Amino acid sequence: MRVLCLLLFSSFLLSCMGLNRRLTSNEKSDSIEIQGHKRTYIVHYPKKWDGSPIPMLVALHGRFGSGSSMILQTKLDLLSDSKGFIVVFPDGYKRSWADGRGNTPADENQINDVTFIELLVKRLIAEGSVNARKVFLVGHSNGGFMAQRLAVEKPELWKGVLSVAAQISVFTLKRKQTLKTNTVSVGIMAGTEDPLVPFSGGYVRDGGEILSVDDSILRWKEWNSCAETVTKKTESYKEDSVDLKIDFLRYESCADNTKVGLIQLNGLGHSWPGEKPMIPFIDQGKTTKVLDGSKLVWDFMESL
Repeated sequence: MRVLCLLLFSSFLLSCMGLNRRLTSNEKSDSIEIQGHKRTYIVHYPKKWDGSPIPMLVALHGRFGSGSSMILQTKLDLLSDSKGFIVVFPDGYKRSWADGRGNTPADENQINDVTFIELLVKRLIAEGSVNARKVFLVGHSNGGFMAQRLAVEKPELWKGVLSVAAQISVFTLKRKQTLKTNTVSVGIMAGTEDPLVPFSGGYVRDGGEILSVDDSILRWKEWNSCAETVTKKTESYKEDSVDLKIDFLRYESCADNTKVGLIQLNGLGHSWPGEKPMIPFIDQGKTTKVLDGSKLVWDFMESL
């Protein structure tokens, strides 16, 4: 009986993590050999696509996730079909990214995820399906910290970068201080009551010191030489008879036509907005069903 329960739990967990998902007819799975490792990824092409170069979004999963789980969690594949962009879902090393904070398997094994993502982007551009001037990056949690690192170290790859439930780590801040890199449009989407990645900064549960969300936005404002003029707005939603408010902040007058934006999810936690947590045994704070996190992500990208 104990073995049966374990098998059932394992099957449930694998399903939650996306390992049982099958590719659709407009998807492909591929890999890149780097550092002696086979690094895999899934490419989703929009259903109604004529083969001409179109925008591409690279989506990085969180810790313990995978490319497949990121598809199930975000439904970015469905948004890709309706909006007409390619979306790529890479797999991290042992379900993690080397974002520089030091405690993930990828960091501990000195995995070069910066080079992996760079090679992936350049390969897909070389295939002729991607508009090289409209390549975007989004990441959630560990993937969000990786997105911030890539924004600092490889800004020339991206039209825009957005992190969900992640901000600038002290590691990435120090990297920026040693590099003379280009400007890039950056956004952060964060819940004010995130129990795993504190909105006010400090230390993350899985390791590493981070800046606050507000400080992270101000850093990008400085790095992009933005004017003081800021646009603010608030949107309100009703959920279970409770008011849910989202604050939007945007610096739009920045060098090289870049922008810096904040999507502040008041009272919400760590989960991707609109979807159930993919890791049911970890408390990720308050969730919501009335928001579409993926739409918020693409709205930011389309505005750049």
